Amino acid sequence: MYTHISRDDRVVISNGLRRSESYATIGDRIGKDKGTVWREVVRNKDPDGQYRVWSADMRGRRRRRQSKYAARKIENDETLACTIEKRLHPLVSPEVIAHEVGIVHESIYAWIARSRPDLARCLPRRGKKRRRYGSKRGQKQGWTKHVRVIDERPETREQWEGDTMKGVGLSRLLTHVERKSLFTVADVLLRGTADAVHERVTRRNFNGSITYDRGSEFALWRMIERDTGMRVYFAHPHHPWERGKNENTNGRLRRVFHKRFNFSTITQRDVERVTRLMNHTPRKSLLWRTPCAVYGKCCTSA
Repeated sequence: MYTHISRDDRVVISNGLRRSESYATIGDRIGKDKGTVWREVVRNKDPDGQYRVWSADMRGRRRRRQSKYAARKIENDETLACTIEKRLHPLVSPEVIAHEVGIVHESIYAWIARSRPDLARCLPRRGKKRRRYGSKRGQKQGWTKHVRVIDERPETREQWEGDTMKGVGLSRLLTHVERKSLFTVADVLLRGTADAVHERVTRRNFNGSITYDRGSEFALWRMIERDTGMRVYFAHPHHPWERGKNENTNGRLRRVFHKRFNFSTITQRDVERVTRLMNHTPRKSLLWRTPCAVYGKCCTSA
């Protein structure tokens, strides 16, 4: 397998030249052909004819960068670069943009890393790695002993998953996502109480079933069933993957509303602008259709 000459190889070449060794001898030592060693010396020697490691390594690296520039699709297409820049948004991933413009999404990430690091703030995770959290163990409050568990959930036309996102103080964002279409709705709660959740859910024209986690804000689940006619189910304790679509949706919303966000500073209309963008963005898991198209109802009329 072909490999480029490394800095360590250049150290061996420099030492061999000082000892007046032949190119063939030096090549055997670093596992290269004598012609490869000769080209390395001719290309990267100093103007005075001497081959020095630090300057040869600098010239070699610069030549590699320049050789790749001509093949870089985004840097050489100003229209494409402008299109990607305008489309980039924490809620519109490079994978979506790449599908639209006909390139691979790794090209967009690489372009941002080497040429436009200022656009990292527009990436879904702003260029940061995902943090891994450990599981928690403990006893929950008594009302959860009699809930209807997710194992009992039947297949229905609409299956919703819900949760609340915490903000500063008592403010919350109540989120619901329809599992099959990824259609998302969100409501601002100034207080994340069970009464506030019940009041908001009953305003929504949901059908089918809803699955929640075992947070205290869903303690009035029987009243939700009574007032909406829906069945409410609960995931097992410490099993967030049982509500995977909702967890993923909340992660997407966190791209806009960070963990120290104060939801009392925004209006319901502000939140609906964000969910409208999500519901009108093509998703790979939906075969590049939008949640609105799959759900069969536009979020502007939900």
